[in-house]
Amino acid sequence: MSSSIVLAIDTDLSPTTLHALTSISAFLEQSAPTVRLLLLHVIPLTQVVPAQPGMYVGQVFPGTATTIQREHAQAILYKARLLLAQQGISMERTEGVVREGLPADEITRAARELHASFIVVGRHEDTLKHKIRRFLLGSTSQRILQLASCPVYIAVLPPPAKASDLSSWYMEAIKGYLDEHPSSLSVFTPEQAARRFAPPGKSKIGRQEVKAASRALEDLATGGLLCRHEIKGELRYVND
Repeated sequence: MSSSIVLAIDTDLSPTTLHALTSISAFLEQSAPTVRLLLLHVIPLTQVVPAQPGMYVGQVFPGTATTIQREHAQAILYKARLLLAQQGISMERTEGVVREGLPADEITRAARELHASFIVVGRHEDTLKHKIRRFLLGSTSQRILQLASCPVYIAVLPPPAKASDLSSWYMEAIKGYLDEHPSSLSVFTPEQAARRFAPPGKSKIGRQEVKAASRALEDLATGGLLCRHEIKGELRYVND
């Protein structure tokens, strides 16, 4: 019987969830091809009024998912499967499932039903919004740890990289790509490189990333790995 992994997918494919997708894809590439991945999105249909702050108990009022909620959930799961496919995990190895209820309860229930090897869940950043939510309702990841009958891997988004670290990341990523494609003609602009080789969990590319990618491309051009060309006012870096 093939083994399975349950990966929780949130509503908006947050940076934490994207980091979890990247982490699990790296693991699956090294594992047996029989390992399957269940991507689970839970539509929260209950309003929990805790008896005490930080406790996951209290009154529960059931609701019903709307058509829009279901369609949005299916779209998010399909996008997540496409992202995994781009990272080398075929869609035949993944399945998207939508459930309704309390997220922690449904995630652990699905894992038990599948006899999953382990559960993967992201932990949100410590923003004020999430701190307040955890204080009032408790942490979903902590609740999963309490209920799960299998190991739980909690993907925590790494801290933001410093400018120098970011440039080093782009340089190593671009060098790695060039080493893997020695006979291919590669043309990069700073904007394209910033998006193509973005660090794990980086869903939005801004000026800092473009500047770091530009610095990495300049260093590679200085080192002779790339040639710098200016075409109609736009800088391009080519491995010719």
